[in-house]
Parts: sequence; C-alpha cells; structure tokens
Amino acid sequence: MKIDKLLLMIGVALTFAASAVAQNQLQITITGQCATTDDSGRITSKPLNNKSLLSDFAQLNGVTNTSWLALAYHLGGNDLGDTIDVINRTNGGRISTLFGLYFGEDFGRLSLLSGSKRQMQRIEYIYTDQNSHSLGSVVLTNYFYLNSDGSTNKTYILGQMQYLVLPNAFHTNTQVCTATFTTLKPWTFSQ
Repeated sequence: MKIDKLLLMIGVALTFAASAVAQNQLQITITGQCATTDDSGRITSKPLNNKSLLSDFAQLNGVTNTSWLALAYHLGGNDLGDTIDVINRTNGGRISTLFGLYFGEDFGRLSLLSGSKRQMQRIEYIYTDQNSHSLGSVVLTNYFYLNSDGSTNKTYILGQMQYLVLPNAFHTNTQVCTATFTTLKPWTFSQ
C-alpha cells in the first residue's frame, strides 16, 4: 500500500514534465512468451504481454492496483537511448524503466537507413535493472513519416526482442523470453 502512494506521488510530481515527454512516448503493444523450467525440470512457456509485464512489475514493487499504470515506448528515454517504461497512464509520468535499448551504434556498429530516410533498422542491446550488462537484444525497424519540409512528424516502431529474466523473489528459475512489439499513436494526457 505504501509503494502505491509513493508511486502516485511521484506520478503527480511528474505531471508538469509529462506534457513535453508525452510527445516522445508512444503507446506500445508487446506479445510473446517466456520459457522456464517447472518443478520436474520440463521447459514450459507462459504468455508475455503488457498485462503480464505490468503484473510482474507490480508484484516486484508491492503495487496492488495496476489500473493507473501503462507501458510506453519512450524515444530517447534517456541519454543512452530509447526505453520501454512503466508510466502513469493519466499524466505520463515515468514510474520505472523496464527495458533500456542501448549501444547499438557503439564499437563501429551502424544502423541501416533507407535512401528515402523513411525507414531504419538497427540492433540494440536490452538492459534491465537485474544486471549491469545486457540481458538480450532487439531488432528495431523505425518508420518515419515526414512533413512537407522533410522533418519527422511521426514515428512507428516494430521490434523483435529476446532477453533473459534472472531468478528473483518471484521467479525461481531463469526465463528466456521472446516477444514482438509495435508502437501505436503517441500517448496523450489530460492536464
């Protein structure tokens, strides 16, 4: 209960910053599965989606009601790159970063940009709060919609990701997760 109130206060405090951030926050739909071993050692799978990710986040952080939470793809979520965040669905305040998508162009790696500059593909590495090293990778395809002066006015992103979830208080075995995601329209929030 205390964490719900703390997160709510943080979300309210971020309301003023949310309107500027919301332009870079896209609605996202994630679908996939996580494989792990059961008590008898067999590999089993469970669904992975927005609801399961928010449920896992809530369980790990003592949140009992997730109705005020949502996921957002945050373009340039921090100085390292894009992020997939848990946000306050009413004001866009970032509660936590689930996935950092970083370092795809370091060490001589390059993205692939079409001649029209309307499509880009790249590989990024997935970081979570479980480890200081990457726990997976994602292939991103960005589609850019340009206005009459040639600047981007909308971005649509498809992703194919694979990553590990390490054992923690709620997952006793390692999980190997694969998922795809699409971004939708930008989030809008009432002020």
